[in-house]
Amino acid sequence: MKKSVVPRNKHFTFLVLPDGASPVLRFRVNAYLLVMLPIIIVLLIAIASTLYLLHDRARGQLDQLHSKLTSTNEAYTLQLAKKEGTIKQLQGELAQLAQQAESVEVRVEELNKLESDVKSLVGLPQENDAAKSDDNGVGGEFVEIKEDDIVGLAHNTEMIFNSLGDEITDLKERLSSTREQAQKRLQTLRVTPTYWPTQSQRITSFFGVRMDPFSGEAGVHKGIDIAGHRGDSVFAAADGRVVDTGTMTERGNYVTITHAMGLTTRYFHLSKIIAHTGDRVQQGDVIGEIGSTGRSTGPHLHFEVVKHGVSVDPRPYLKMAIKGSSANVQVEKGQG
Repeated sequence: MKKSVVPRNKHFTFLVLPDGASPVLRFRVNAYLLVMLPIIIVLLIAIASTLYLLHDRARGQLDQLHSKLTSTNEAYTLQLAKKEGTIKQLQGELAQLAQQAESVEVRVEELNKLESDVKSLVGLPQENDAAKSDDNGVGGEFVEIKEDDIVGLAHNTEMIFNSLGDEITDLKERLSSTREQAQKRLQTLRVTPTYWPTQSQRITSFFGVRMDPFSGEAGVHKGIDIAGHRGDSVFAAADGRVVDTGTMTERGNYVTITHAMGLTTRYFHLSKIIAHTGDRVQQGDVIGEIGSTGRSTGPHLHFEVVKHGVSVDPRPYLKMAIKGSSANVQVEKGQG
């Protein structure tokens, strides 16, 4: 069976007959081209359909990718917002921590000052004096914090806490030692005649050589005279035991108390004796009342301190007392 072959040089002529008197249009088409044209059209349709399907598929994939990207972007945006919120929160907490560190540092300084005050109060030697400002005012413009500021703040806060750890440990040891020293010091002060024997601290006649108020001649005054009013309380200058009470021509009504370390105190010219021989008294106990009995020109207390049998100036002992009880020393006419 033979295949029919369209000759390449064969042509077909097409006539177009318009209406009216218009000329006839004639088209001459090669037979081969006429046969191939439907195939070409089919191929073009197939290609166009394929491209459309590919484009549609690609657009679907693109929409999916866009949707996925949008979802991922929203998730990242949410996470970033959370992280930014967390960062701001951490920044705030770090700032608060830094303030707490400074506050703890101030408290440590206050404890150092307290230690200094305690030592000063009981007369212990000082190591250093911590200065502290009582100004609590704050203010200034707001400046947004930067990364370098945060890093610097974290570093400074770490340094403060590291130093505070060592300082608090050292302070704890020092306070423990200071407490022991203070207790010993207070115990020593209690058995030493450091307590002012009267409410008045106005000295009218000092220890040592003076002009006698009765004879007008130079003589030795074995104690100090403290001005006061008749009936004012007289206090024991230290813990001790009352070893003698009574009345003598020159002393008037008197009380004698012995203390630790070979010390004795004497209280003359009392208007009233309250303590009794053999009593155990504590520092500050009332043992009598101010008067002007015996060799006296007016109401006052003659106060003596005797150490190992020798009269000594009472003022150095009274100056050892807790601060706030120092004498307001004034020189007036002797009273006896």
